[in-house]
Amino acid sequence: MADSKAWINKSRLGGLRCIELHGNPGTPEGRSKGGRKTIRLFHQNPAFARKVGFIIRKEIKYPKKCIELAEFFGIILGDGGLPGNHQLTIAFNNKTDQEYSLYLKKLLKQLFSIDCHVHYRKNNNGADIVVNSSNLVDFLLKKGLSVGNKVKNQVGIPIWIHRNLEYQKACLRGLMDTDGSFYSHKYISGGKEYKYLKLCFTNCSKPILNFVFKILKDLDYKVYLDGNHVSIYSRDGVKRYFTEIGAHNQKHLNKFKEYLANYN
Repeated sequence: MADSKAWINKSRLGGLRCIELHGNPGTPEGRSKGGRKTIRLFHQNPAFARKVGFIIRKEIKYPKKCIELAEFFGIILGDGGLPGNHQLTIAFNNKTDQEYSLYLKKLLKQLFSIDCHVHYRKNNNGADIVVNSSNLVDFLLKKGLSVGNKVKNQVGIPIWIHRNLEYQKACLRGLMDTDGSFYSHKYISGGKEYKYLKLCFTNCSKPILNFVFKILKDLDYKVYLDGNHVSIYSRDGVKRYFTEIGAHNQKHLNKFKEYLANYN
């Protein structure tokens, strides 16, 4: 009898200690406390969490507003998108943009401490950098991006970028690196062939197009807006762009260097 009482007392003490640690499972507060502890345990052991069918959000770094983040937003508004609440994609040409894709992966790691994978499309040179992360998408939405078709929704540049000139320049660089093209235009006059540099940005979202036109205009570039295209035609203007704004897409830099070498 004494042993039974001792066992009951130990069980009671054990139960009270369990409630103290995890909360009373019979109350909302207790269930909430127990749930938080379970989530912490799952985060400490992701393999076990997946085994029992529990989906854990990927932990990411949350960067402050900076030049790199503004450029990244330009990249997304150029060739990227948020197809849903859990995924970010950035398209690139697997043949001509290989070096740039490495830069994008590095930028993702630097800003968010997150990895990605590459999806290669069949029958063409297209590829997509894909990041599956609800936390990342939530962050991007809070900073001014939106889910869905950019053209249909006519998305624009977030306000926090508009308020800082250096952020505007960085965003412009990201836009031009993805949706811009750089080439040498030839024409014949008086039987003589001439060449001049041309930098052209193409986008079907009017707010984005107007942003590119306005910032270049404000920076005193001789710039033209025609339909869905913003262009710089003069050699000096293009050279000044690569000096002041720059590019991280090696494809554009190589073309620029090649032109200068041939021109000189």
